[in-house]
Amino acid sequence: MTLGEAIRAARKAKGLTQQQLGDAFEISKSAVNMWESGKNVPDLRKLGRLIQILDLDPAVATGLAEAQASGEPAIAGRSPIMPLGAPIGRPDLPVWASAQAGDDGALVLTPDPIDYIRRSDRMTGVRDAYAFYVIGASMSPAIEHGDQVVVNPHLPVRPGNDCVFIQQGPEGMLALVKRLVRPGADQWKVRQFNPNREFELSRKKWGKAHVITEIRRGGV
Repeated sequence: MTLGEAIRAARKAKGLTQQQLGDAFEISKSAVNMWESGKNVPDLRKLGRLIQILDLDPAVATGLAEAQASGEPAIAGRSPIMPLGAPIGRPDLPVWASAQAGDDGALVLTPDPIDYIRRSDRMTGVRDAYAFYVIGASMSPAIEHGDQVVVNPHLPVRPGNDCVFIQQGPEGMLALVKRLVRPGADQWKVRQFNPNREFELSRKKWGKAHVITEIRRGGV
């Protein structure tokens, strides 16, 4: 199976037309047809969104994309290259899947990469770094819906840092993106901008705070 065939099959399984899929990316129906016919390959950012929208297997989809771009033959049922790992010289910072969890701005984070991006100099060698797409506008204009944030989980948090506050629960990992106003023994005092308000998060509930080191507008 080629990447185009995988996209076409998954799109049809979802009941989407080429025009509807194109609208999700603000591209034309003909551009989607170019993907499905194998005349063009989605870039990494678009491929990551395709994986989310169409429920494609990340390793297989990425492997098929790289095989198509390089002209190598695809191997049925698995990636024809190293599976989404971190070959030298390739993007190796994982982009985690994110989904809206509720009206309070919480996200569900799934540490199964949907994509890999290149590191900036400041992130070189940082262990356990990750990125994800922000959903919702509670931090607008500082962080907009659709922005990609890069996180260093080892930096000490300080007032004024934009942070990811993490709660581990029975249903998985929940996250809130807020600005830290003041850390306390039992509470994080945080701020959001839309609507503009300050409030407290229980440190017992939201046990971890990771510093956002980069914001990539529109995921670029």
